[in-house]
Amino acid sequence: MNNRPNFSRSVYAGGAAGAPMISIDGVSRFYPATKKSGGVHALRNVDISVRGGEIYGVIGRSGAGKSTLLRAINGLERPTAGRVCVDGADISALRDEALRAARRKIGMIFQHFNLLSSRTTFANVALPLEFAGLDRKAIRARVESLLELVGIADKRDRYPVELSGGQKQRVGVARALATEPKVLLSDEATSALDPETTRAILALLADINRTLGVTIVLITHEMSVIKEICHRVGVMEAGEVIEEGDVYDVITRPQTQTARSFLSALSGRELPRWLAAELRPDSHRTGTAVLRLGFTGARATEPTIARLARKLGADIAILQAQVDDVGGRPFGSIIVTMPVAAAFDEATQAFLADHDVAIERLGYVD
Repeated sequence: MNNRPNFSRSVYAGGAAGAPMISIDGVSRFYPATKKSGGVHALRNVDISVRGGEIYGVIGRSGAGKSTLLRAINGLERPTAGRVCVDGADISALRDEALRAARRKIGMIFQHFNLLSSRTTFANVALPLEFAGLDRKAIRARVESLLELVGIADKRDRYPVELSGGQKQRVGVARALATEPKVLLSDEATSALDPETTRAILALLADINRTLGVTIVLITHEMSVIKEICHRVGVMEAGEVIEEGDVYDVITRPQTQTARSFLSALSGRELPRWLAAELRPDSHRTGTAVLRLGFTGARATEPTIARLARKLGADIAILQAQVDDVGGRPFGSIIVTMPVAAAFDEATQAFLADHDVAIERLGYVD
């Protein structure tokens, strides 16, 4: 696209170590008890480092602390303990004009758009520039450039009521970029959109990250969003980050039950209903074992199960299988049944380990 705003380019490139843009060190947020409710620990000793130019996803259920964490990054919430630094500035310690100046480096995209109904597309994007004191000529040049960037230059004179959900969110993205921020915060920005529009908005954010180098922190409750564009992800539960890592690693080898539950809706991970109804816990260890096997890289397309069945001389039934990819890197998820003796046999464990296959025991069926 032409006439892009003059943002600095990122040093982050698909996992390469970039300079830390956001540092969250030991951050806790406690809300004291009130007459209506007891005290709440919204955040508990959170440590996160977001590299310059990456897309960092935060996933968790409602009440996990995601929004509180995002508000701590832009200074709307002050931590009870710990420190939040953005581009070298201690956001948690700034006040008044210094805090306002720091916030101009942090753009925000909202779930429900937060557009002013009385203003046109152009005027909504221009609003933060008016607050910053730019003259009309500078505002016009930047807003027109941004509307071109997000693909709605033809909607400059439309009011929000005349726009679709996806178009409104594009206005929100343009407005968030108006002050040339180094960091873009996305608060469930696609939750109110249909799947096709969601993919379009995520593609736009990925393009902005790739071409302009803006660091993005994205919170969501959908692992499909994380899988689509994020480089790394933190999994939150009860105010804590309970798992963190490269998106590919977390999706292919989740370490916590919470991460696994978010992954269940992705291809190849959700159990067929009939199987879920018959499954018994692994404490029984009788009947037939049900395993989920995870394959990564080139292993995802190899006939590993057939080789294992031949090696053990055991019947292995494939109940469900899917090969997918994250950022062009393939991974496979296969649900199989096999005799209990074979499932726990040392030869089976050694064979799967040699082939870099992750094993998750789901339970047993008769």
